[in-house]
Amino acid sequence: MTLVGDRAAIKAALNTVAGVTGYAYRPATPRSGAAWPLLGAMDRADARSFGITWKVYLMLPVSETGASAWIDAHTDALVDALEEVGYVDRMEPVNLGGSEDQPIFGLLITMRSE
Repeated sequence: MTLVGDRAAIKAALNTVAGVTGYAYRPATPRSGAAWPLLGAMDRADARSFGITWKVYLMLPVSETGASAWIDAHTDALVDALEEVGYVDRMEPVNLGGSEDQPIFGLLITMRSE
């Protein structure tokens, strides 16, 4: 398995999208546009190989309107960039923390690689 190589490839792919800064690991102080992969699951494929599911987290602008507009403008570029290193299964807006009154919006991208 090449998890370190996969992280580097995902980071590099994210960096090709305007408005996105890719990281191999969660940055200490993530800001809007910061994105990083987290290992999701490793499912046994053939013999000693595994199908790997990645969860890519991307910080969105603070306002709900800004987050929605950002997703509208960047979805195609994100999918195109990430499909160079894996298969994008799902993209879902999520609350990455904060409070009920002041959520921190993010985009959770689930993708697979081998």
